[in-house]
Amino acid sequence: MPNHHCAHSIGLDNGYSLCFLNEHTQTHAPKARSFGMSHDQVHYAPDRPADVKHITLDIALDFERESISGTASTTFTVLYDKIKTVTFDVVDLQIERVTLAGNTELAYTTDAKKLTVNLDRAYTHGEEFIVAITYAGKPRAGLNFIKPTEEDPTRPVQAWTFGQPKYASYWFPCHDAPNERATTEIFATVPAQFLTISNGNLLDVVDHGATKTHHWRHDVPHAAYLVSLVVGDFAVIKASYNSKPVNYYVRHDRATDADYYLGKTPQMMQFFSSYTGVEYPYDSYDQTVVELYTGAMEHTTATTHSFMLLLDERASLDVDLVDVVAHELAHQWFGDLVTCRDWANGWLNEGFATYFQELWNEHDQGNDFFKYSMLTNKQNYLGEDRQYRRPIVYHVHSSDGFDLFDRHLYEKGGWVLHMLRHQLGDATFRRGLKAYLERYREREVVTSDLERTFEEVTGRSLAQFFQQWVFQGGYPAFTVSYSWDSENSMAKISIKQTQEIDDLTPCFVTPVDLAFTVPTSDEAAKDTNTTETRTIPLHVQVGLDGQIESTFYLPLEREPVMVRFDPDGWLLKTLKFERSARMMRYQLAHDADILGRIEAVEALGEQASDENVQALHTALFDDAFWGVRAAAAKALGAIGSTHTQAILLQALQELDARQFSKVRIAVAEALGQFQAPQQAELAERSAHALRTLLEQGDVSYRVEAAAAASLGKTHTTGNLELLTQLLERPSWNDMVQSGIFTGLGASGEEGAVDVLVANIGNAQRRPTFRVAAIRGMFTLAENRYLYSEEARQRAVTALCQAVEHETWNFARAIAAFALQALGEKRAIEALERAASREVDSRFQRTMQMAAHKIRSADKPDEQFKQLRQDLDQVREENRKLKEQLGSLEARVK
Repeated sequence: MPNHHCAHSIGLDNGYSLCFLNEHTQTHAPKARSFGMSHDQVHYAPDRPADVKHITLDIALDFERESISGTASTTFTVLYDKIKTVTFDVVDLQIERVTLAGNTELAYTTDAKKLTVNLDRAYTHGEEFIVAITYAGKPRAGLNFIKPTEEDPTRPVQAWTFGQPKYASYWFPCHDAPNERATTEIFATVPAQFLTISNGNLLDVVDHGATKTHHWRHDVPHAAYLVSLVVGDFAVIKASYNSKPVNYYVRHDRATDADYYLGKTPQMMQFFSSYTGVEYPYDSYDQTVVELYTGAMEHTTATTHSFMLLLDERASLDVDLVDVVAHELAHQWFGDLVTCRDWANGWLNEGFATYFQELWNEHDQGNDFFKYSMLTNKQNYLGEDRQYRRPIVYHVHSSDGFDLFDRHLYEKGGWVLHMLRHQLGDATFRRGLKAYLERYREREVVTSDLERTFEEVTGRSLAQFFQQWVFQGGYPAFTVSYSWDSENSMAKISIKQTQEIDDLTPCFVTPVDLAFTVPTSDEAAKDTNTTETRTIPLHVQVGLDGQIESTFYLPLEREPVMVRFDPDGWLLKTLKFERSARMMRYQLAHDADILGRIEAVEALGEQASDENVQALHTALFDDAFWGVRAAAAKALGAIGSTHTQAILLQALQELDARQFSKVRIAVAEALGQFQAPQQAELAERSAHALRTLLEQGDVSYRVEAAAAASLGKTHTTGNLELLTQLLERPSWNDMVQSGIFTGLGASGEEGAVDVLVANIGNAQRRPTFRVAAIRGMFTLAENRYLYSEEARQRAVTALCQAVEHETWNFARAIAAFALQALGEKRAIEALERAASREVDSRFQRTMQMAAHKIRSADKPDEQFKQLRQDLDQVREENRKLKEQLGSLEARVK
């Protein structure tokens, strides 16, 4: 859409005013709340004086020097009327020579992030030319070299690239923004023993003896951040989809594990092709698992996965990571074939991929799992919203936009598509998707492109939908009340939106479903009931108390035995809806919807009557879906009585370890709610059961991890020795160790701090092991009143050292989060030093934000200070009592 004039300006935290427009309407875009930092600025897609048509990289990798050298040749077609210079993004690369095709030398200038090339003459609109840049460098980001270390001598030698959002320019000169697309070609010269994986098709391999040159070409234009090169010695597991090669590359000693994580890829390709109506758009699909990689990245035709995602057989029992494969595959349509024009519109990449991984879950594991996973996504987003709130499309961000890659972009973006699907209907939603992909195939998009396409395909006006859900922030917080008018056979439903309405957060106008389950006769016990669903519109109506409310009177044949608001969970919301315990028990026993049963479990858990506990007991042992059983375990643990503990202990003994591992995780977690000294006897019972489980072992890593964490949370004595011994038990990605360190952090035993500190800084331990130890500090922070001030300071010192000296950047970032949780002012200096040296903007931002949060935090909690003083006093009294007891024993002897 064309640019508009500014409506009015918005003051930013750093004191100056600037304005930017919502691309959808003439109104200004609302300012986010508690998001961002003072140096953030407004960003839009950069200019493109000339269109990049093709990029050829002729490069060599030196694994000894961890360096790259070669020539990048870029073909341009002029878009402006006339240009005399072209500019490339270049970071940490030494430019040796710049020429025009035909070897005409070109003058150039460089600064920290740009290379400006002076052309040999003025080029006019439509003319084509090629600029060749010979360069070399030792990239600090973008291109990473991996090799064996003392901590992991079996680690293979590898090299891999990572370009999002602006790291491609660390390893080749380019237009490093998503609003430019080009076909690509790579001639990569690497040691002869290695394979290469890159975009498109491998056309040739030329053997030079000690080295080989691999020639890759991709003939569908894509953005620079999607260009990929992976080099290493891999086992290759071959599959196919519609005669197209689908290959998995993993380290040789994990070859038998590849199928647990990647094996469903061909089925996913079939499903996405069918659902969108657009066939998988490329000739092949490769997936590579590499070392010390964080997350996964959807490079075109060549996704790269972290080693931490590759499941083993035991982890595959209950670790849900396969949908990450679906997420990255979905990007081949949404993100690679059709790409967001700038990162402010990044939800068009990530929101789509997030929702499509859930559509795969629905297809592969059924509607119950789909609803439960969407509920988890909602909870993740709501947790972030409690920290800050912003519109999904937001142009004020850091220089590269990586701070936008958050729960708003992913989970809320996915929820927007979920709600759109419901409002339009699945068939219409799919027609809109097909039209969107076909219309913008091999192009860049902004949100208004999606909106316009769906409007034209469906005939629906969607301006209000996109305005409130995408261009503003927040969600509706509903308070609902129900009453029955028996005289008139009428259900009264009053609906209030209780969120604070302001420039950022609107009153939401949306249809919502109400479901009434009514007996077909007066004898409800016969269980011959029917459910009637009504869709009602919610408009802006202000009640007498000033709150936004709507009241509806709905005639029904008989009084309902169950009333549901948004019964299938299509609306992103919070809900307070009080109904009688009898109705909630009926809902738990009879609602076909797992969301309704979980809603009932949570309500019954707040009213600990014998009947409610019995209903929760039944759900824990008999419900058809594991997620409802897990919710029942959590509710029973929160009630915290002798009776509910007995039910949990029974479940731990009787539920099949393999079939119900996910439920047993929740049971083990719930047993950690019984804590000394408040519930000393019950805590000891929990601890005994958890110790027994850990000593005997379990088929599930996650059950063992939950048991170890809960054992520490019981605050019973004698756990330190057992948890420390269990640290040597092997587990996938040190998952069990993570639970152990969590338990140690929660235990309150002074010796636990020494164990945490020793392992955080132990260079002999695996990186995942050290990260597990760092994560243990989060629970130490939550339970810091249990520890002496001296112990807390030892923890802070260890984390300060980790944030500055840990070799893995992911571990440094986790240490920064832990320091933020501990809130110690002296950590600010270490965090700022570490941030100044950090290259990866994700982790740099984490350190900067942690320092900012600590600096701006309120005074220490007075209650916490008093608790710590009381605890220190108790410790001193215990010390004196022990001395007196020792003296008495000596006198008796």
